[in-house]
Amino acid sequence: MDFFSIFHSLGSPIMKRLLLVTSGLLVASTAQAQLGVRAGGNLLHTTTSSSFVSTRSGVGYQVGVYYQQPLTKRLSLVPEVQFSREQAKVHLDNYALIYERPVSSEYRLHLSYLNVPVLLRVALGPLYLEAGPQISLLMGGYGRGYTGILVSGTTTTTTLNADQAATDRFRRFNAGACVGVGLKLPAGLGLNVRAYQGFVPLEREYAYQENGLPALGTNQYRQTLQTSLTYQLHGG
Repeated sequence: MDFFSIFHSLGSPIMKRLLLVTSGLLVASTAQAQLGVRAGGNLLHTTTSSSFVSTRSGVGYQVGVYYQQPLTKRLSLVPEVQFSREQAKVHLDNYALIYERPVSSEYRLHLSYLNVPVLLRVALGPLYLEAGPQISLLMGGYGRGYTGILVSGTTTTTTLNADQAATDRFRRFNAGACVGVGLKLPAGLGLNVRAYQGFVPLEREYAYQENGLPALGTNQYRQTLQTSLTYQLHGG
């Protein structure tokens, strides 16, 4: 028997054992990982440094799926894909930066986002804390309301309808950070509260559009607060 035959006869059982051990580890890792779904309501708020602008949060909703991959006994990595419908009412008062005349405006903002947070989760008994980055893609939405402009040299206000697609007015890409807290309940159910702060300004560079939303002349940043009911498949 030559050297290669001896090596092959010894290597086959060793390789079989290695394959069995590797397969077992992969199966165990997959068994520990948990797929889950979440749904709930949210509040949208936009922040700005301008004293002329105020925002009143509206109630929206979100639905998503997540995948919890344990890293240690207490630590998990939780990527998620989520659709979020958000809304708020924006009010401008005596604003004259763009039109050089006093302007008042009020419009309701509806935004549809595809959110992808990737969170690090720490288990503390039935409670857990989570934090991590989130990227968002603006998929659609609109702003609708009115803009009132004071006619030069008079006390008369001309009112214009404002109606503009969100993708024409706002950046498609948004990114920021999330922090949250959750509670695991029996039967795979759970409750979760999560806050998001955007780091990328919402508005694109202003370009005039008939019946468009007024320019704020300052950076707007997106903030959301979500509450969700969660359900993990396979219990957990």
